[in-house]
Amino acid sequence: MRKSGINENIITIVDSFLSNRKQCVKVEDVFSMYDDVLVGAPQGTKLGPLLWLFYVNDLEVNDFNVVKYADDTTFYKPVVNPELDSVVPAITATQTWSEQNSMTLNAEKTEILNVFLSYRNRYDDDVLVNDVCIKPTDCVKFLGVHIDNHLSFSVNVEKSISKCDSRIFLLRQLKILGMDVKGLKTFYCSNIRSLLSYAAPAWFSMLSDTDMGKLEKVQHAATRVMLPHLDYEERLQVLDIPTLQKFLLDISERHFYKIVGDVSHPLHNRITFNYCRVSSRNHTTYKPQRARTQKRSKSFFQFFMSRHNR
Repeated sequence: MRKSGINENIITIVDSFLSNRKQCVKVEDVFSMYDDVLVGAPQGTKLGPLLWLFYVNDLEVNDFNVVKYADDTTFYKPVVNPELDSVVPAITATQTWSEQNSMTLNAEKTEILNVFLSYRNRYDDDVLVNDVCIKPTDCVKFLGVHIDNHLSFSVNVEKSISKCDSRIFLLRQLKILGMDVKGLKTFYCSNIRSLLSYAAPAWFSMLSDTDMGKLEKVQHAATRVMLPHLDYEERLQVLDIPTLQKFLLDISERHFYKIVGDVSHPLHNRITFNYCRVSSRNHTTYKPQRARTQKRSKSFFQFFMSRHNR
C-alpha cells in the first residue's frame, strides 16, 4: 500500500486491522482453542478483496501482458519465433514471486495454451513446476469461457449446450406441473438463454455457421416445449423473442457501442475512427486494420467496425 502511495494514516489503520488477530473453530456449541492468524485477512470482510489487489499488484513479468481477476492470473504474449520465445519465464517468475510472498503456485491448475493458425508456429515444449510436468493444452477455461487453440469456440458451444440439457428437462417438468407459457418463458430467458449468451461479445463473431446452428437448436427445443403445436417462427412471434442469433448479435453490438461511447473504457483505444474522408462516396465511420486472415476479420473489433461502417 505504501508503494501505491496510500496515506500513511490509512496504512496504520489497516495494519491494526490485520495484526494480533485470533481465530477458532466452532462445532455446534463447542469452541476450539484460539490460535494466532499469521497470514491473510479475515474472510467475509469488504476490505479483504481490496487488500488482495494490493498484494498481487506487483506480480508482473517482463515482455508479457497480464490479466488478473481475483486469484486468477493470466500472462500472454505474441510468439514470433517458437524457438526463441518461451512461456517458461512467466511460469518461473510467478513461482518465484509466490515463494517470496508466502504462497505456492498450483502447478496442477497452471495451463499453457498456444493459439496458432499455422502448425509451424505451434509451441509444444513442456514446463516442469514443482515436479509437475505442464503440457500445452488445446483448450483452457478462462472466466467461464472455453478458449481453444484455433479460437473457434466450438468447445465453448458444446459445453454450453451440455449445461442446457438438464435445464430443458426442468423446463419440461415445469410444463407438466402446469406452469403457464409466461412462466416458462421467464424460466427459459433467465436460466437457459442467459447461459447460452454468457460473454457473447467475446466469441459470437468468431462462431462458424455450424456452431451457431447448434446454439439455435437449443432455443428451438426450448420453445417447442412451451408451444409444441406451432412452428419455430410462429413460436418466436407468440413469445415475442428474437432468434438466438439475433439476440447474440444485439448483445455484442450494444457492447461495441458501449466501448465506442466511453473514452475512459480500457478497450476504447482499439476503436480506430476514419478521420481522412477523401471521397464523398467513402463516408466511413471506422477504419479497421487490414486483416490478413479470416480469423482476424471475424474478431470482435474488426467485425463490428466493418459491419457498422457508414
